[in-house]
Amino acid sequence: MYRIVLSADDLAGIRISDGAVPLLETVFALEALKETGEEGFHEWRRRVRRHLMNPTARAERIVRLSGRTDSCSALLDPSTRAQHPQALSAAQDFSRLAVAPHWEPIRVHLENAQESLRDTMGRHGVGVLLGRLGPGIRWRPPVLEVDGMGSGRLRPTGRGLVLMPSLFLHRPAQVVRNDRGDLQSAPLLVFPDRPRSEDLPGLLADGDAVRGDRREEIDSLAALVGRTRAAALRAVRESCGNAELAERLGVTTAAVSQHTAVLRAAGLISTRRRGSHAVHSVTQLGRLLMRGDDAQLRQMLSAPRAIVKQPATA
Repeated sequence: MYRIVLSADDLAGIRISDGAVPLLETVFALEALKETGEEGFHEWRRRVRRHLMNPTARAERIVRLSGRTDSCSALLDPSTRAQHPQALSAAQDFSRLAVAPHWEPIRVHLENAQESLRDTMGRHGVGVLLGRLGPGIRWRPPVLEVDGMGSGRLRPTGRGLVLMPSLFLHRPAQVVRNDRGDLQSAPLLVFPDRPRSEDLPGLLADGDAVRGDRREEIDSLAALVGRTRAAALRAVRESCGNAELAERLGVTTAAVSQHTAVLRAAGLISTRRRGSHAVHSVTQLGRLLMRGDDAQLRQMLSAPRAIVKQPATA
């Protein structure tokens, strides 16, 4: 059993990853290709394996990499990744074949999972969050016990821990060194997060028509509040001010003020003062809207005190 010993400083430094890392998902997808469980992956495995049966140099490189556990492990560590250029090249080939065609829905799913983790931590605290990371992970203060990683012990020594959901990881968890690569950066604890079993095949499905349907779902938020305001709502998930938001969106601060006023009136963001600056944060209603959680949205909107103004068209 692997044990992560968390000090008070580590608990205070626990945070949720921001965005998804294609290379990590690619390495975990290589491992998932060799698994046989989880019915939702069957069609994806069949399709990828059929491509790898073609007698091409790229297919041969990928097959060799999938059989090299040491090379896959080296790709997970930023300090050793550069020492394996052939493995990295094969992983990039595999990504183009098996991961990149589905990356947009994968990214959206993982970002929604991150929002859910932030919501749990904000509403219930770090202890509840650590206790809900999934099967094979147990929070027994001050130790986080992890199955499936062999025996070992990690003490972040005040650096904290970054929690990162993964679609393809099939083990209960995996500890990965942060891509910043310095000794002061917090390690990553990666753990699997799947959609509902009936939704997983669609997430990895093939075909332009299906991808078009997915794009419509992904753009639903933009259709509701406008594309720029949807981008603004996603940009303030970790809180930011007008100048930073203007830079992220590529608009003027005056335009930011207009968009945030509409989002605030709709109850999707809140704004507070920090010194002379305004800082915007997504509200619970905004997070539910981004996640597309219809059941909780209906419950919240039906509450007597829930009064939401209709945003103007962007």
